[in-house]
Amino acid sequence: MNLESFEPMDPRLEQAVTEIHNDEPDTATIEAAAERVWARLAAAQHEGHEHIRGCDDFQALIPEYRAGRLPIARATLLKDHLHECVACRRVYEGRVVAMPVASQTRKASNTVRWATAAGVLLAAGLTVWFAMDQYGGRSGRAFIQAVNGTVYEVTADGNLRPLASGQDLPDGGEIRTAKDSDAMVQLRDGSVVELRERSGFSTVASANDLTIRLNRGSIIVQAAKRRTGHLYVATTDCRVAVTGTVFSVVSGVKGSRVSVVEGEVHVAQNNQDHVLHPGDQMATSLAIEPGTVRDDVAWSRNKDKLGQQLDKLRVSLQQVPLPAMRYSSKLLDRLPAETVVYGSIPNLGPYLAQTQALFGQNLAQSPELRAFWSTKGGDIDRTVEKLRAASEYLGDEIVMLGFAGENGQMDGMAFLAETKRDGFAEFLKKELPGAAVEMRPGLVAFGPHAASVARLASALDKPAGGFQGTPFYARIAEAYRNGAGMMLAADLSQMHNPQAEAQGVRYFLAEQKEVNKEMELRATVGFAGERPGIAGWLGAPAAMGSLDYVSPEATLVTGFVVKDPKAIVDQLSTVGGNFVGRGEGPANGVALTKELAASLGGEFSLSFDGPIFPPSWKLICEVYDPVAAQAALQHVVEAFNAELVKNGKKPLRTATETAEGRTYYMIAGADPNPITEAHYTFADGYLIAGPTRALISKALQTKMAGTSITRSSTFLALEPRDHYANYSALIYENLGKTLAPFAGLIGSFVPPQARGGGRGGPDPLAAISDMKPLLIGAYAEGDTITVAANGNMLAKGMSNMLGGNLLGVIGSAMPMGQMQGARRR
Repeated sequence: MNLESFEPMDPRLEQAVTEIHNDEPDTATIEAAAERVWARLAAAQHEGHEHIRGCDDFQALIPEYRAGRLPIARATLLKDHLHECVACRRVYEGRVVAMPVASQTRKASNTVRWATAAGVLLAAGLTVWFAMDQYGGRSGRAFIQAVNGTVYEVTADGNLRPLASGQDLPDGGEIRTAKDSDAMVQLRDGSVVELRERSGFSTVASANDLTIRLNRGSIIVQAAKRRTGHLYVATTDCRVAVTGTVFSVVSGVKGSRVSVVEGEVHVAQNNQDHVLHPGDQMATSLAIEPGTVRDDVAWSRNKDKLGQQLDKLRVSLQQVPLPAMRYSSKLLDRLPAETVVYGSIPNLGPYLAQTQALFGQNLAQSPELRAFWSTKGGDIDRTVEKLRAASEYLGDEIVMLGFAGENGQMDGMAFLAETKRDGFAEFLKKELPGAAVEMRPGLVAFGPHAASVARLASALDKPAGGFQGTPFYARIAEAYRNGAGMMLAADLSQMHNPQAEAQGVRYFLAEQKEVNKEMELRATVGFAGERPGIAGWLGAPAAMGSLDYVSPEATLVTGFVVKDPKAIVDQLSTVGGNFVGRGEGPANGVALTKELAASLGGEFSLSFDGPIFPPSWKLICEVYDPVAAQAALQHVVEAFNAELVKNGKKPLRTATETAEGRTYYMIAGADPNPITEAHYTFADGYLIAGPTRALISKALQTKMAGTSITRSSTFLALEPRDHYANYSALIYENLGKTLAPFAGLIGSFVPPQARGGGRGGPDPLAAISDMKPLLIGAYAEGDTITVAANGNMLAKGMSNMLGGNLLGVIGSAMPMGQMQGARRR
């Protein structure tokens, strides 16, 4: 470099620089400036972050600092700490490095202080600049774009405040949609979030990142393009990181599911990172089977646009079926159109025995099929037993068929299977001389009734049997697409069954299959039109926030999502009249109950969560307007008390008290008795009621700690495995551990020979002690309702569901049959 080419500095500038250099501010001025700088820096680094309280917290920041992702303010604090702390410097560098010794002169010390202060101010300024770069280029405004129905803000005191279209969103508050409602929300970074009904989220901003905390329900996110930072979606069990992406997230009782429409997302779960591309889908729980991305966004008001995007995506990889599952059938398309009963079993020797027992159980519990099976089924048991020896001749599947005859009456049954080797006809005639057999290329039709076999064989002579055009075929084909194990289906609309016709039932389909090495049972009932009874009350599967207040120790839990509480009151009043109060005016029970129902959201749970005696019941109801709900309850009590006084009886007692900033209410019998007391309070859009205030406090603590029954390993292990993330209704019982001590106590007073009625029957006390946990889930959609469980309680529970017998539904979840001996005694 040629130094001679530089011109000398202007004397005036040189003099100014010299004066600034020689300026020595006093110590008080320097310390005051430093304190202001550190206060500003601390405030900047604390915003959206946890406090740094010691070396452990500083060391936790080192990986992010190495990766260059640490915000400027926190990076400056970390570097300053590393300068002073030998232990943390050892962690950062792997060795101890001697730091330069500061000069002892006052001038050098002042220079260092000014340099440090300037650096800190620069860091704080850069933090602000980066924040402005991230958000300043946007509108910086988070607001409600559009509302269909009602959307609420859950305020800090637990109340619900309605929000309107165009209204700004509160910082950090939870936004929640009501039933039958959805909303479009724009975030401060320009991203747009679409909320499904009964969904809720809040946002947290930190440095360049923005996190959506999905507390419940379903959202579709159109993430804005970003120059820096990420948009995150966090659920209870995973975190999704995105930039400029369209995707869906569902957070439910069973877990979470992420579906990608456009772009790329990273899903972190259990310290593992999963990368998803367009058309990909991931569930955090084995209880949620993959569905389709199209189904996950079908509820969106932009579903047409999203559907067009999905049409351009790559086809999802075909699921690899489990050995015992069949995802298609070569036999289904060959059946005659008059098929009204369809059964399918895999061609496995051990499965044939299980199928024989399963068919017997389901038919014995189904009034629609029992009569036909006993009169038209023939010697099916003996036929199936012989088939076990014939498995080497037949293909992967054996189909059982029933045909409709004149006037809708059943007319015999037949079997159909593929053949994989010659000789089956000879084998069958040897083993079952009376059986009819018809061979076709690659196929065999056989059975105990020659006319039915001939009828099936005639359909096999045609390219297509005509069954494909029937609604019954479509239901069966859908079951195959979801994976078929053992299946039994009936088209009840063609069987002219008076009971089925009166209830509007069109078809019935029951399945048993192995999912993730667990045997599950599932039954679906389809209706001709609207669903009747309780089946008609149920809403579509939705998040159940009421379960967040139920502890893992609960022995019996029921949860429901209903379409319209007021409609239920109307139906009950038509059947039962005025069940609260009599006469006209404000004492009319139906009017008062409608007043209460108008404030409810349609989600309920009832559980027994504590000791058996006194009963530790717990009722949680979704409430959109706590003030109106309390007023309605007060009116009901006043009307009921008026009736009691009119009849010469003592009125109910009521009380209100405030504890720890929360208002508690009490309704109790006239005479003090803990069994006749009910306490309740309102929190986060729910009414929580129980026999004692202590039980309510425990419920609130369970919600706050996030340790509810939906996080219990016992509960999670029992959940049905399917593509649903939520339920329309569920029933869970774990009475065995509670009743076992009582059974043992009673057993010590009852001699063994006296148990089981003294006739050598099953010991009911032993059965009580051996009761296993059970969970039954129901899914109501359109004209169908499906019930799934891990025990064969389906037929009885379905019968009660169709008949509108709520107590029967609850009773079917409890193994009362095991207690019949005790009742007889």
